[in-house]
Amino acid sequence: MKKSLTILFFAIAVTLPAAAQQMLVEKSGYENEIISLENLKQITFEGTTVVIEQIDGKVSNTSMDDISRIYFGNFSSIDNISHGKELLEYVSSDEIAVNCTAGTVVTIYSVTGMQVMSVRLDADGGHISIAGLAQGIYIVKAEERTAKFVRR
Repeated sequence: MKKSLTILFFAIAVTLPAAAQQMLVEKSGYENEIISLENLKQITFEGTTVVIEQIDGKVSNTSMDDISRIYFGNFSSIDNISHGKELLEYVSSDEIAVNCTAGTVVTIYSVTGMQVMSVRLDADGGHISIAGLAQGIYIVKAEERTAKFVRR
């Protein structure tokens, strides 16, 4: 099985559209993973585990049973998100406050869809420092809700 999956992966990689710049790993019950192909170092199979290594040192180990599909193309981490009640309580030049409970993962994306920050909240109605972000427009996602804000 390992050999056939390796051959299948290389057959797909050879026939990629010229414009494909990313690999989307769709996972059952887990957050999907988007990997830039220019940052992809290697994919190996260890038993029933798929190991994806990136040039920046990030490594993910996922059981083959947990992977639904692998796509190649251009993706955004903010596609297909439903809107819910108001997510942002306020925005200042250096901080945002989100209307979420402790333990929630809040992710911030640039307008191009690239993830720029991810934070797990320590307290309800968490405050997140955005002082390290450049001025611009951002999208915040938490609990399948989204909002946009401007860092001035």
